[in-house]
Amino acid sequence: MHQQTEHSASPQEVAPRPSGVQLRARRSPALVALGALLVVGGGVGAAALVSLNADQRAVVVMASDVRRGDALTRDDLAVVEVPGTMTVEALGAADLPTLVGQRTLTDLPAGSFPLARHVGGQPLPDGESLVGLRLPLGKLPTADMPPGTPVRLVGLAEGGSADTSAVVAARPTLLDDGMTYAVDVRVADAEAATVARLSAADLLALVVVTEGR
Repeated sequence: MHQQTEHSASPQEVAPRPSGVQLRARRSPALVALGALLVVGGGVGAAALVSLNADQRAVVVMASDVRRGDALTRDDLAVVEVPGTMTVEALGAADLPTLVGQRTLTDLPAGSFPLARHVGGQPLPDGESLVGLRLPLGKLPTADMPPGTPVRLVGLAEGGSADTSAVVAARPTLLDDGMTYAVDVRVADAEAATVARLSAADLLALVVVTEGR
């Protein structure tokens, strides 16, 4: 007599999952929270960058070195964007035209911020006249002569004209011929006409003197 043994499924045997059923992965609450923080942080960072870029202002800056007494040209100036929180004093871009043509009262190196107090016309003292001279090489020093330099104008006409004391009002500028300088000087009213005639006749030389002499 044969004994039938019943085959029972062991606990380890699991029925196969139907193909249409998919298991859902478990999500870790910690990872979910971290992802949320990253999203929020990224949004805050992007907003900060946008705010930083939006908080800019256009200001005037020196594009080249300009020495005291020189007239500013448009090429000497530029406009740059700076952070709105920058504490350095600077003129806005709209003020740039007011600087063009002004004479500098101090040296202005490239990269510095020119201000209204750095430029302006030197007032002509009472009793003095402004005379423009045209002098060839050899009749004035080649050394730098900033405004305020005391000079003596030596007349070269026969018979000897009296020397005239003067003060440089604008630094000498080499003209296009490469051989002649133009320079503005302040002289006493009584000497202005004589100085102008001697310069026109090429009978004038300029000598730098020690201040006070």
